[in-house]
Amino acid sequence: MQRIALSDTPVNNFVQARRAAVDKAGQMLDQPVIVAWKDDTSGKFAPDIPGGKGDRWHDYGEANEGEIELDVAGAYHFIFTDAEGFEQPDSIATLDHEGKQFMCLNDACTEEDKQKLGYFAGGGHGG
Repeated sequence: MQRIALSDTPVNNFVQARRAAVDKAGQMLDQPVIVAWKDDTSGKFAPDIPGGKGDRWHDYGEANEGEIELDVAGAYHFIFTDAEGFEQPDSIATLDHEGKQFMCLNDACTEEDKQKLGYFAGGGHGG
């Protein structure tokens, strides 16, 4: 994975850092997508893997097609992959389960997931 420091990029917060990283990734990749990130100023990172410690966010980014890592102002870290060539899903649904949100492709949803979304057995949504 290629690592690039954007140390001369003036940022005041995570939003500005993300914008700078996305702009730079857009110069390098056809369809940049953030796979993992870490904000040293707040201690937050994603993905937040249950039981994960230390640099699990980074391990995840590397193991999941991470192509470039951008370090913005020494405090914000973003791992990107290029979505060019990935199959685009026809339909994605966001589900809420016990206060946690997750996405699933409609063809990959379980019957229970479909019921939560309001699907009927014959197909389609209610309403």
